Amino acid sequence: MPENTENKDKDMKIVELCRVPREDEALTIESLLASYNIRCILQSDVTRSVYPFTIDGLAEVSILVSERDFEKSREIISKR
Repeated sequence: MPENTENKDKDMKIVELCRVPREDEALTIESLLASYNIRCILQSDVTRSVYPFTIDGLAEVSILVSERDFEKSREIISKR
């Protein structure tokens, strides 16, 4: 049984749901999606910093979800 689940996850396509300007906003969306049992990946090119400021979108975070959860995820975040 676990083998089937593993194969399913291996073939899962990941797509970008949206981009947000700050990590705190991304974490809020991640928590919201988790409350609907939707897993997501937060991706950013910026390393974490102790400084609480950003310049020209440098802290932009992409939120990625599985293709099968995309429509439901989009609907959920559009209501927030």
